[in-house]
Amino acid sequence: MIDYTHGKRVMHIDTSHKLYEKHVTGIAYKIVKTKEHRGTALSPKLKKELEKKLDANYDRARIYAIVIYFLIKDKLNLFDDLIICNDEDFQSVKEYLYLLFQGDSDYLKKNVKSISELRVETGDKNLRSYADDIAYSYMKRALRSIARRQKGIPLNVLKITFDMFKEKWMEIERKIKAGGE
Repeated sequence: MIDYTHGKRVMHIDTSHKLYEKHVTGIAYKIVKTKEHRGTALSPKLKKELEKKLDANYDRARIYAIVIYFLIKDKLNLFDDLIICNDEDFQSVKEYLYLLFQGDSDYLKKNVKSISELRVETGDKNLRSYADDIAYSYMKRALRSIARRQKGIPLNVLKITFDMFKEKWMEIERKIKAGGE
């Protein structure tokens, strides 16, 4: 594999299963050099609740951005480049992240790009996300009890509730309306 990091600290974020699928969706990040990871799993029940109560079905990029926000908000000192997989519309995800991190100078210094952009930069059209396998592990085991998730690599699970989603969903709504006036 080509070393495309050029000495920078690079974090990849990926999902397993699309947000519209009626399966558990695992979303996780992994840092290239240190292999540190963190992730979460969205249950079909939570996704259904988001769709029903927030009408989130039309804007999955916002759901993806909110999960990314919760995963990385206290880890901004661990990476320079953020590579996000194109599981949802990348431009929308990037804009939502900008709104969520508005005023955070640490986030604004980060280089945020899609895996597609990285593939073009490196010339490696087969480049996979570094977080691909770990997102799958979170999808398979994050919702299990602690005793049942012990097999395999230890997981660093972040629990995200509907109320957490709702708060950030409404924050984005307010910022969009404030910018549009």
